[in-house]
Amino acid sequence: MARNSTNKPQISRGSRLREALLASPRPIHILLVVICMMLGIALVTQVRAQRADPLDQMTEQDLVVLLDELSGREETLRGEKAELESELADLENAVSQQQAADEAARKSVEQARINAGTVPVEGEGLTMIVTDPQGGVNAVQFVMTLGELRNAGAEAVSINGIRANAQTWFSMSDVGIIMNGQVIHSPYQWKVIGDSDTIATALEISAGAAWQMRSKNADVEIIKSQQVVIDEVAPTPIPQYATEK
Repeated sequence: MARNSTNKPQISRGSRLREALLASPRPIHILLVVICMMLGIALVTQVRAQRADPLDQMTEQDLVVLLDELSGREETLRGEKAELESELADLENAVSQQQAADEAARKSVEQARINAGTVPVEGEGLTMIVTDPQGGVNAVQFVMTLGELRNAGAEAVSINGIRANAQTWFSMSDVGIIMNGQVIHSPYQWKVIGDSDTIATALEISAGAAWQMRSKNADVEIIKSQQVVIDEVAPTPIPQYATEK
């Protein structure tokens, strides 16, 4: 007959855990708990230190030094700002002066071209129509009339489609008045650009151009206008002696 083996009691895992928890703590256990607590305290302290304001860690003397440094830096930045603003103002002034110089040069060139009669023009002025069926008006009256117009501020003049300028000349021939080498006939149409009131007054005054031509039995009609157009241009003069410097 087989012999029955002795049945030993089996201890479950739950029983072992209860025994471990209820057992008296050993020194090693206490040491581990203390180490964990110290690590936790150190970690919390470090996190708080990282979140704290750096200025809180500075002494009063350190704060005074820092304030002086910041004040000096602010003063330096203000000086740099003022210097940059001054440079900007100088640049803007230089640009403005250059623009003014360019505009003055442009206007000077434009005025020179108008005076030379080399460009079409338009503007306020008047038209003077001189009808001389008897041929009493001569080149002398035309020279005097052109001079009166210029003295009255006329900026551009044309006569029967011929532009007048500083080189304009008049003479008499058997066929009539010659202007710049071309014969012109009555009726003479003077187109004038300038202040219409001033120019009309200059022409109509006693012994003025209109009065003198009427005394030669010519009919003179003056028509003011806000828009006189002179499309005729004079040939560009070619200097014979002067050269650009």
